[in-house]
Amino acid sequence: MVSLVLALVGLVVGVGAEGIATSRSVQSIRIEPGRALVVAPITAALFAATPVAVGVDWVLPAYLWFVAVTVTLTLTDLDSKLIPNRILFPGTIVGLVLLLGGAIIEDGPIVRPLAGGAVYFALLFVLALIARGGFGFGDVKLSFLLGLFTTYQSWDALVVAVFAAFLLGGLVSAILLVFRIRSRKDAIPFGPYLVAGAYIAIGWAGAIAGWYLDAAA
Repeated sequence: MVSLVLALVGLVVGVGAEGIATSRSVQSIRIEPGRALVVAPITAALFAATPVAVGVDWVLPAYLWFVAVTVTLTLTDLDSKLIPNRILFPGTIVGLVLLLGGAIIEDGPIVRPLAGGAVYFALLFVLALIARGGFGFGDVKLSFLLGLFTTYQSWDALVVAVFAAFLLGGLVSAILLVFRIRSRKDAIPFGPYLVAGAYIAIGWAGAIAGWYLDAAA
């Protein structure tokens, strides 16, 4: 029942995310839905899956907010190749308050997610300096939000998020180059891969870490 209600909420959030990303009104989207026909069902599915992944407790609102913000940022990055501060900063602040508030009520970790956010931020900041333009600073700032919510689950989740993001980014970029859909000079937004890696980690980090340890044994 909870997932069904959240799926309906997710449909509305998906339309709103598309509107924010493209600066289109709801009326305009209703007349010519375009990408919203895909975005809204995907967001609904993510909202429905969130309580399954994280449980129904006081941190659930934080993770729903996280999904709403990251969907909006992903669409914006795909649309304009930018991760705007006007969405990222308030999204991160509200997410931080909701997550830590829920953690306090649930007696969950407080220091670990903050440390995870800082570690992910530091990692991408160093890589951005080394790559000299290979990463946008928007990706670096986004990494704190992603590290915060993945590391709340576990440190394993942060590791999975990082590896999944770079694996997905590398594979998709290679495919685009091989089939000449993009050239080496074209900028490829990395934010969507960072977000996808975080989703994979939040949903399946335990299973992935267990599989890796069994394979390595």
